[in-house]
Amino acid sequence: MPSLSETLATAVAHHSAGRLDDAEALYAAILDHIPDQIDALHLTGVLTLQRASGAKPPDPARLAAGVALIRRAYAQPAAATVPDIAINLGNGLSALAGAHSRAGAQAKALEALLEMDDLGLPMRPADRLMLADGLALVRAATEAKRHYRALLSASPATLPQALPARVNLVKMLMAQRQVAEALSLLNEPLSTDPSHAHDQATALALRARLLMTTPMDETARALIRLSLTDMERIGGTSAELHFLSGRFLQSQGDIAGARARYAQALTLEPAHAEARLAHAEACLRLGAWRDGFADLSWRWMLPMAGRLHGSIPLWERADQDMSGRRVLVWDEVEPDALPHLARLLPRLRDRGVTVVVEVSPGWAALLPTGRGQALAGVTIATRGMDTVHADFQVPLQELPDRLSLWSADDFWHGPYMTAPADTPAPSFPGPAVGVPADALPSMRPPLPPGVTAVPLALPPADEPEGWGRLAATLAGVDAVALPAGPLAHLAGALGRPGVVLVPTNADWRWPATGERTPWYPSLRLVHGAVWPAAPIPGLDLETSS
Repeated sequence: MPSLSETLATAVAHHSAGRLDDAEALYAAILDHIPDQIDALHLTGVLTLQRASGAKPPDPARLAAGVALIRRAYAQPAAATVPDIAINLGNGLSALAGAHSRAGAQAKALEALLEMDDLGLPMRPADRLMLADGLALVRAATEAKRHYRALLSASPATLPQALPARVNLVKMLMAQRQVAEALSLLNEPLSTDPSHAHDQATALALRARLLMTTPMDETARALIRLSLTDMERIGGTSAELHFLSGRFLQSQGDIAGARARYAQALTLEPAHAEARLAHAEACLRLGAWRDGFADLSWRWMLPMAGRLHGSIPLWERADQDMSGRRVLVWDEVEPDALPHLARLLPRLRDRGVTVVVEVSPGWAALLPTGRGQALAGVTIATRGMDTVHADFQVPLQELPDRLSLWSADDFWHGPYMTAPADTPAPSFPGPAVGVPADALPSMRPPLPPGVTAVPLALPPADEPEGWGRLAATLAGVDAVALPAGPLAHLAGALGRPGVVLVPTNADWRWPATGERTPWYPSLRLVHGAVWPAAPIPGLDLETSS
């Protein structure tokens, strides 16, 4: 009777010659007598993998069976003495991960790749990229970045996996606001292989996006132009190219040019959510109210807080009859939304709607809902404190679209916010101007001699007393000189006079040009990145009251 070593040698000879059935029978005979014989386990697993890999497509179940056999052998103390066992286990797990991935079983593919990593088995660049992408998908960011960096440090830049690894690592760094490291990765030379054109264009788009978040000096502008030019050269005209070109024009103050670029992006890709929202905001800055407000709801397509409040149905169309209905309006917790558009609550009330507006405790203190006041008949629900029941709900910023308000004359009917009656306005010696408390020295508005600068700051959202004092202070100053933002909106909603500094790339609520805004007749606009030299145009303290 042949010895174990002789039987094993015969089986290996059959295996090497491709006589798989004969080899498999001898391996099985050995395992019948010695179930954990390490060589027979290992080589039966290899043979099983060969058979499974030969199927079209490879059979994940048979691949898993082969991996299980090699895994049993690899777990034995003598595994270190068996040639190629680690390589074969790694190859089996790699093949299993690929089969699971092609079958759409991404979680199982990730399990196989994680086992390779945990065991310290050799890993091909394609497997490491698949592992990093899988970890990113399940938001294991630290581990995903480790594998992307390992791939970039070990792989030549010409490997197919190098550029996707760099692009995906940059996306993670951007999500974590690690701009410097992300830019350093994108500033390295990119592959010029034509087969990598998609990833090249994506990398250039990411570089342009990142540069637009940095101080826009001439060097940054030149790099953005170069990135956009190279994007078009490599990938041709695309919705992303038009969108980024629009963003660049907008940052330079060309809002009309930006609007045209966003429209071109939407012609190519109507569902490009960023372009749709950017187009809406550009339209609003240019006074194209109908086009702007109709598309403002596209902000819900971007990653942000949920849109709906529980099971309350959404008021979705202007032609829905809301008379007699109880409608919840909410301010989206944006500091600019409520002081800007609370003016529309009476318009909704006057259509026979029972209006409930949900706001923070701070804003609730400033809404005049008493008899004869601007918001009389509107019910205030304090966020986090009051339970709300309603037939429909609508975000505050979508009210203009639902109410079909398209004319500039629709947006002002007198002050609609006020300081609480029990909070008196402070008095100041001589003329006083409200200014931002946290402004850098270079951003402090220049005031004439003898004028008191009264610092203003937004209190915490849950401190109504602080908001009451802020509104009372605004009522007590002669004028304001504020940057575009929540303080300026509040001053305008209170009907206070003054000037607002509107930067080139301001929020959509501030017009792109002109000294006046239909939202706040008492305020004059000064356009620019910094205040002009004194005296500030529009800040006439002798006639302010």
